Amino acid sequence: MSSDATASFTSDAEVRQEASRTVRASLEQVIEVAFARCNRCVMCLAMLLAGGLLVVATWAELVYSGHEGDHCDQPLAMMLRLIFLIIIVQTMQRAITRHCLCYDMAQDGPVEPCRVRLFRFLSLLAAVAWPVAAGWMLMKSESCSSQLKLAVALIIGYYCALVAVVVVLPFIVISGLLCLIRRGLVALPRMPGAAPEGALDQLPEITFDATRFNDEPLGFPSACAVCLDPFNGQKVIVQTPCGHIFHKRCLGGWMQVARSCPLCRSDVAGEA
Repeated sequence: MSSDATASFTSDAEVRQEASRTVRASLEQVIEVAFARCNRCVMCLAMLLAGGLLVVATWAELVYSGHEGDHCDQPLAMMLRLIFLIIIVQTMQRAITRHCLCYDMAQDGPVEPCRVRLFRFLSLLAAVAWPVAAGWMLMKSESCSSQLKLAVALIIGYYCALVAVVVVLPFIVISGLLCLIRRGLVALPRMPGAAPEGALDQLPEITFDATRFNDEPLGFPSACAVCLDPFNGQKVIVQTPCGHIFHKRCLGGWMQVARSCPLCRSDVAGEA
């Protein structure tokens, strides 16, 4: 292989790497738009559950006051009081950090002192450990008051629902959006800068030919720059006016947000 051919091959590889980085950066913008829409719904639901948890915890404190002296083979009454204290600490964590531990990130900088890191670690440990301990006590209890059992069971259930909404649900939503957006299967609402309706259908389709999709300078790339899957005859392939090719579904998801080419940023909608 001559030096000119080697230099050309290296240059093409660098161009493809840069194009891949550009697509990834653009995908981050698309994901941010979609996540912002879902985030509002999740936060509203989380706030409703958090308010309900405070109501349930207050009711549980009243149950504790009325049944703290009852005979019980498990310390459920003490667990109710401990749960109430943990909820208060979690709710007032920022105020405790600022006023009791004398740390303010705006004034003291982003590096937290050891006392603050220890407090956050213990708070997280308590938040994870108490549902397990309370559930174990609840299963082992035999002679405890039915009101105490109901209070502990209700708080555990409500807490698990809150964790599912705040932690598990966003993780599932983000993972699903990542998968769907990369494969062009998600139908995002059109943004102000999106391509007009019908612009995608006006792009010419390219028939797959293994001899042409070989990453050669005079051929086509072997994989779609959006989803990174290899081209084949099973998915429709379209070509933009600037000469780049993509899966039609992948480019369709992209054009819901922008009318520019994912690689070179030139207008792909033309006069549509």
